[in-house]
Amino acid sequence: MKTKNEIITFLQKNRAYICKTFHITKIALFGSFARDEQTDGSDVDLLIELDDNLIDVYDTKESLKQFLSHSFDRSVDLAREKYLKPYAKEFILKDAIYV
Repeated sequence: MKTKNEIITFLQKNRAYICKTFHITKIALFGSFARDEQTDGSDVDLLIELDDNLIDVYDTKESLKQFLSHSFDRSVDLAREKYLKPYAKEFILKDAIYV
């Protein structure tokens, strides 16, 4: 099982590649991994922001999701801050660890 530190280290080491390849401007770990409460069945929750000029948002997010799922050997969920529900946003941002 990957740990919070392993995920953060991977994201830090690969940040330049991820940002350039997938047009990411921000990335943060949140959820059970950020809180060290993950289980064997937990997915990795990431908060991302994409370049405002990106046209093919869906395919880019799917490609990023596949890349990270393969890298972490577990399911990955991607969320964008501007689309978070107000009631959840406070809790998500409180846990978020930006890399």
